[in-house]
Order: sequence, then C-alpha cells, then structure tokens
Amino acid sequence: MNVKKAILATMIVSSMFVTLAGPIPAGAEAAQEQKQTDNKKVQIDKKIAAKLEKAVSEFAGKEIKLKLQDAFKHPHGIVAVESVDGDYSIDFKPETGDIINITGNQSINKVSKKDQDDLLNKLKAMYGKKTYTFHKEVQVTQSYENNKESRTFYLLKGKDFTISLMKYAPGTKDKNYIGAAVIEFDKNELDPKLLKTAAEAVKTALDQDFDVTKAKLGYYQGMKETMWELKGGNVTLAVEAKTGNTEYVYDISRKRVMTNKEITEKEVKEIVAPIAKKLFQMDIQGLEVQWDNSAKDFCFVQNKDTKMTVALDADKNVVYMFSGIRMLLEN
Repeated sequence: MNVKKAILATMIVSSMFVTLAGPIPAGAEAAQEQKQTDNKKVQIDKKIAAKLEKAVSEFAGKEIKLKLQDAFKHPHGIVAVESVDGDYSIDFKPETGDIINITGNQSINKVSKKDQDDLLNKLKAMYGKKTYTFHKEVQVTQSYENNKESRTFYLLKGKDFTISLMKYAPGTKDKNYIGAAVIEFDKNELDPKLLKTAAEAVKTALDQDFDVTKAKLGYYQGMKETMWELKGGNVTLAVEAKTGNTEYVYDISRKRVMTNKEITEKEVKEIVAPIAKKLFQMDIQGLEVQWDNSAKDFCFVQNKDTKMTVALDADKNVVYMFSGIRMLLEN
C-alpha cells in the first residue's frame, strides 16, 4: 500500500492527476505555498534571452516571443518564463541558460500511430464501454540534460479522458511508459454496485449519506489496479476498481483538531478502531498511535510503516481516513 502511494507521490505528470488522487504527502501543500511566496522576478541576460526564444520557437515551429520581464525564480534556482501568447513556457538555469523544460501544445501527429494505439488500448482496458478519440493537439513537455533532449512527456486529451505518455531519447536505458490515465463519468454511467459500496463506506467512516455526483477512474504507472474516485457534496471517496477496497475518504467541510491536547492518542484509537476494521479490514489494536504536529493528524504505525492516517474534528468525528500515508487534499 505505502509503496504504491510512494510511486504516486513521485510522479510529476500534471496538476490534473495530482488533483485526482491527491498523491502528495502532507507538508507538500505548505511547500507549494512557500514556492509561490518565494517566486522572485529576475533579469535575463540578452544572449540567454535570445537562446531561450530560439529554443521555444524551434519547439513550436513558429516564432515565439517570451514575456522576459515576467520571468521568475523558483526555489532551487530554476527560472521560468511564459510566452507572450501564454501557450508556451520554458524553465532554465539562470547562470548558464541551460534549458530544463519547454512546454506547449503540438499536433497529435507528434505522437506516433503505434503510441496512439497503445494509449487507446490502455483506455479500453480500463473501461471498454466508452469511445475514445484524441483531440488534435497534445500538451508536450520536452526535457533536456546537458542541452540535449532527454525525455518527452505527452498529455493527450479527449472527451471525458486524459492520458499521459513518457518517452525517453533513443539510446537511454530508461523504458517508455504510460504515466497515468483518467476517465471521467456521470453518475448515470456508474454501476449500482459501486454506488452501494461507496454509500456504505462513507456511512461507516463519516456517518452520513453519500450522493455521488461525479466520478473518475484513474490509473497510475506502477499500480496494478485502477482506482475510482467518487465525489458528492463535500465528500470524496477512493476505492480500488477491482476489489472495491477503500483507499481513502474525507469531508472537506469538517475542521480537524489542530492539537492532540483536545483528543488523546488513546481516545483516537478507541474511536477509529471499529471504523478501520469495517472500512479497511484493519485491526489497529497492535499499532502505535503517533501525533504528527506538522500535518495535524494521527498516524497508526507498525515498524515505522504508516498503516493508516486519521484526522478528527472537535466533536470526534472523522475528517479523513487514509489506508496508509496521507495525501494532499483538495482545498
């Protein structure tokens, strides 16, 4: 379980996928806020500026002008600048002008017919009752090492779906792979059994009814099973598609306690033990309960391995429960 979620946490694909399953460990949200705060505008040397505009223009296949006056520095010293039309962006090292990434939309023809077929087959394997047709443009991120193209990330979209492909430069030892895929559904497309499973899980964890309004079926490289994420009102629930096992559940309207002085570790174990047994089929009696002061929640640990993460509100109701490490929640 933790290995699987660690894989999700290390994937850098698209904000869409991060939003889908929240696969960022707690603390990353604060880091993101700090990142936004630390962004500083920088001056770009004329020679480097010309190099950057030439590179983006070659990538786009047409002349592109950059908003050089709006370039800003991320933490770790990387500088980012967008094109005037907002369609392209480039990340680079300010000291040398070495390019890290260029991102923008390109024709679907940039993706080979074989790769397109492989992606379509993956979508059909996930859910065969939909028709999948790619849009004519693909979001492409070209990465560089030592000023040479090292890998290319493609994000392909169509009606109700998105899928990504990572391709490495010829001669590298890394293998190309489908990074992630997400298929969106309306409630009327969902299996009644899934809706029943979801309602029972939310009732168990949050003690409230659950009316699903929308859903996504997601796949991530490194996972054996696809995962459903179901939403309704303030509640989000994720279950494995094949087994129906709950991965996590949370209610964003509930406010978690911010200190373990209001609820002790012993009380938490007593409160969530019956819920964990029914929701995750997990006996937590032998697990150690640890308060995480940075994330403001409780971790249930065995041999330094987090088996479950829980937050409660002031009325001792569950705010969220994760089978394993916590992940970033939607705001």
